[in-house]
Amino acid sequence: MHEIYQRVFGAAKAIKGLDGLRAICVLFVLTDHAGLTKTQETGTLAVWVFFALSGFLIVPILFKARQRIEAGTSDGLTEIVLFMRNRALRIFPIYYLTLALIFMSTVTVVSGDNVDKFYGSIGWILTYTTNIYIGFVRHDWLGPLSHLWTLSVEQQFYVFFPLLFIWLPSRFWRSAMLVSLLVLLVVSCWWVFDDVLKFRVNSLSGFYAIAVGGLFGLAARRLGSIDFRFSGLLIAALGVVLVLQHLYFVLNGHPNAALIIAPLLAGFLIMLLAVCQNSTATQFLEIPLIRGVGVVSYGFYLFHNLLLGPSGRLVALVTGMREGTAFQIVQIATAFVLTMIVSIISFIFFEERLMQLKKRRAPSAAVAAGSNG
Repeated sequence: MHEIYQRVFGAAKAIKGLDGLRAICVLFVLTDHAGLTKTQETGTLAVWVFFALSGFLIVPILFKARQRIEAGTSDGLTEIVLFMRNRALRIFPIYYLTLALIFMSTVTVVSGDNVDKFYGSIGWILTYTTNIYIGFVRHDWLGPLSHLWTLSVEQQFYVFFPLLFIWLPSRFWRSAMLVSLLVLLVVSCWWVFDDVLKFRVNSLSGFYAIAVGGLFGLAARRLGSIDFRFSGLLIAALGVVLVLQHLYFVLNGHPNAALIIAPLLAGFLIMLLAVCQNSTATQFLEIPLIRGVGVVSYGFYLFHNLLLGPSGRLVALVTGMREGTAFQIVQIATAFVLTMIVSIISFIFFEERLMQLKKRRAPSAAVAAGSNG
């Protein structure tokens, strides 16, 4: 048990604070999907922070790949293959294993409307196009499978962005990304801004949020480490502003406006966390019990919606409660515990082992890097 605790809650990542931020985001998602903060749409805010965070981490990885190409230690095809392989190792196995378990449950113990939703959308889910199905084919959410749309958007970005940008000289990346995110935003607004569902789930809106995060990631790389007295207070204040602007626009009937602003504030906040590693905000997010939730956040996000229903039924069976705020709080607590157990098991015995394979470079790239000292 001590070893498991250390692997999940003990070891800090290279950039401190980001796992803690992930933890807050998955809790926002959980409370939203349980109905407690559904009116406030905290899950939507969390998803846009996740998008910005993905861009913040992924774009600099590809930027470094481009620099290796320019230095002559690698080539475009090798870097694309490495990137796609690493993303596939992190995302595909647990995703498709979860789908396989859902399928097994539908042919054994589970029945009803959710089963029909699963079979009706299985082709879209398997091909990471769930967002297109929800927004432009079904025109409605998919119950406990709805959250899979965000993974579709991210995977689509991971396919298209390297194919377009790996060939672009690194000196043009920042300006090209700025132009790209503006084009993505303008086209998405012109196309479907008046439709809340379509604007939220269409790929261009998600790409905009990821690209914003990527631009801040490149900025953080240039800034390096910064240490100033009130950095923790600034980060906390920025987090409050991020939440308040979201609540203001959502509760006043303009949720899409919140989605335009959220990536900008989230990207800035993430950049500050990354460059101000000694801030009090970073130290708070590095509290082991908070950070540990972030470490297993991918599994948590994937599993939570599938465990909310059983958690509610368990709470109803034990307490007799079936609705109301008290029921929702107990359901959330139960779902949190169950999801953490499943996520930790998945991380320790499955995900972590697969992630070790990411450390292996393709032969041609390894030889090139070695020959350069």
